Amino acid sequence: MERILVVDDEPMNLKLTKFILENADYEVVTAESGMAGIELLQEIPFDLLLLDIEMPDMDGLEVLRRIRNIPAIAKTKVIFLTASNSQSDLTDAARLHAARFVQKPCLPEVLLRVVREAFEETTASLLLIVDDEPMSRALTKNAFESLFRVECVSSGQEALSFLQESIPDMILMDLYMPGMDGLETFLEIRKLDNCRHLPVIFMTAADDNATELELFQAGAVDFIRKPFIAEIARERVKRILELQRLQNFLHEEVDRRTAQLLDSARKVKRLTKQIIFALAGAIDAKDAYTNGHSSRVAEYSREIARRMGKDEEEIEDIYYAAMLHDVGKIGIPRDIIGKTSQLTEEEFEVIREHTVKGEKILKTISELPRLSIGARWHHERYDGGGYPDGLSGNDIPEIARIICVADCYDAMSSNRCYRKALSQRIVRDEILRGRGTQFDPIFADIMLAMIDEDTRYRMREM
Repeated sequence: MERILVVDDEPMNLKLTKFILENADYEVVTAESGMAGIELLQEIPFDLLLLDIEMPDMDGLEVLRRIRNIPAIAKTKVIFLTASNSQSDLTDAARLHAARFVQKPCLPEVLLRVVREAFEETTASLLLIVDDEPMSRALTKNAFESLFRVECVSSGQEALSFLQESIPDMILMDLYMPGMDGLETFLEIRKLDNCRHLPVIFMTAADDNATELELFQAGAVDFIRKPFIAEIARERVKRILELQRLQNFLHEEVDRRTAQLLDSARKVKRLTKQIIFALAGAIDAKDAYTNGHSSRVAEYSREIARRMGKDEEEIEDIYYAAMLHDVGKIGIPRDIIGKTSQLTEEEFEVIREHTVKGEKILKTISELPRLSIGARWHHERYDGGGYPDGLSGNDIPEIARIICVADCYDAMSSNRCYRKALSQRIVRDEILRGRGTQFDPIFADIMLAMIDEDTRYRMREM
């Protein structure tokens, strides 16, 4: 059973983390301070340390620095489990060889996955040495195997075969080999899906600046001349691997945070939709006769946009603008909206105000700036005789021209407080009569085609 030490100054965090891990069959010990954690590590062997960063006596980064300087526990595998989202903390954690950097609070399944992956990882990096000379391979292996796991192959073709089965952390490759030389092998390696960014160091006795430049331009990370000094070569390899590890660490964090942002964006989008539907429901609730009007107009508008060949984003914008085209009616007295007799001129002026009121309401929604267009201008006429601004032709925004014909179709095809729904023939005749005067001819034609396809007059039941 793997033994895990959890260090956190918050008792509740300790209890929760301990509970999650113990239920996954790990042995768990806890400490409430960095110093207590260091002392426990020196007393009992642990397979993994979960470490908070923000602690009062000694922060987690300082705890790990001290651990790395104590030979007996220097190789402790560490995961930072912290509320910190500081980029500098993330970078320091990578430089101190933390296995992961996990932001809390995190879901139990996330914590368990990260812990499991940390246990599955092998601590020592794997180097692949590619050299056709047996003595050179042996010397190179001897120079690096004290710090790394080392595998050797004797040709470029063998290297490619090796990479089909296992991916090392780095390749040390001789440049001049019979058959496929080092550069040819390198170019073939770069074609493999999992090896596009695999670091490769070339090793050769040649003292040729032009060749060295060519290798760097091809993507090699370094160039070591033979014979080499083992200590210097090891240090260069260590530094390159640390840089690679830091880059991977940062990439993982960027991916994680990008996923979080995308998830947040999806949540905002869902919330926006819910608010739009709630507002539309509030509008329709003001008049039992127009219940469902907003959603039907939105459906007709969406179908017109689809038949126009609009892309999905434009169609969605039009749909939501149509859903809220009458939002200004929230501010109109119910006795005027529901009046069954003819409106007075003063009452009609009040009704007209819903276009401007609607625009004012929707302009505050900055995430969907086009929402307010339909609200203000859906009662404009193509011939300029509409309201509130008397716009005409293409000066009327396209969204409003689409909503205008959809709105009028629904007004005529549904029951109202002052009359019953009109027959489909009369509705069609009115749309045709308004083509080019009240309605944009293009959108009127699309609506007429939709009516003609609706042989049973069922479209109005959307």
